[in-house]
Amino acid sequence: MKTQKAAFLNKFNPKRTLDKALASGITASVQHNSLYREALQSKIRDAVKCEWRDFLRGLVNRYATQQSEADYERDIEALKDLMNSKFPHAFRHDRHPKFDTDPGFRISHAQKSISVFLKHLWCMGKVATPPQCPVDRVILTKAHAQDPRWGRLNTIKEHRDRIAILKAARPNQSEPLAEWELRTF
Repeated sequence: MKTQKAAFLNKFNPKRTLDKALASGITASVQHNSLYREALQSKIRDAVKCEWRDFLRGLVNRYATQQSEADYERDIEALKDLMNSKFPHAFRHDRHPKFDTDPGFRISHAQKSISVFLKHLWCMGKVATPPQCPVDRVILTKAHAQDPRWGRLNTIKEHRDRIAILKAARPNQSEPLAEWELRTF
């Protein structure tokens, strides 16, 4: 695992900084998952990112010790709720025709940013093994999910369904999901 952690950091965070971990978490969550409304003022986008980074920073001390999946899911929902309550005007509000989801800051944005951030910190030895791993099309495809879409997820149930697919794909069912994902990704 030490080798895989070092390889991940060498590729994605060679200086092993908290700032890069924060930026990577936020960027990964919006890279293939639109969030902001068109023509959003840069000062509002900056305020969103500042609040988002503050939330993620607030997780560091707690995740220094092992957290449960229930705690992790509460954090996902808390980030979603915080962002939608503070910045409802900043996010897209058009419904996607193929998906019956609420617009705005979704579960998919929250889980991806938290999980990528924690993955960086875990690989740097700053937190315990995360309770789950980043969920996206790449890892769902590697787990042979029939539907690898993840960007429109907006309920914890949908998230749990994707996590169940990943858990079932592990050859060693006792291996932590974060370790399996690091090896597989």
